[in-house]
Amino acid sequence: MSTGTEFAGMVRKAARMSTRTRDRRDGGSLKKDILEAIQASNHYPGYYNEERTRLYRAAYPVWMAWRKHVDGYRIDGLLRYRIDQLTPWQFAGLLGEMIDAGVTNTFQGELFFSALRDREAIAA
Repeated sequence: MSTGTEFAGMVRKAARMSTRTRDRRDGGSLKKDILEAIQASNHYPGYYNEERTRLYRAAYPVWMAWRKHVDGYRIDGLLRYRIDQLTPWQFAGLLGEMIDAGVTNTFQGELFFSALRDREAIAA
């Protein structure tokens, strides 16, 4: 099993989500909670157990690329809209896909989002 697949599975299990889970739960966004968990595990040693920390640390470069390109509105507006419309289940899968694609810095994140934009344009 790849690290990205392990990460997506762990996040889905930890958040108790299924394919039909909505983004809003208890007044907050599950997608935002996932991103905050990645940040917390890397900024506060011992916040999670060893296995979770390993997977969240693998996702930290993805989080940095996300902050710069998606939250910073550097990607194509239509792609950003489509990403915002993902369910939490799909969102966890996208982060796992980014890990498996080898996103280890913000430049590789930019390349990933460019390829995703091109892939979405073909599918549309």
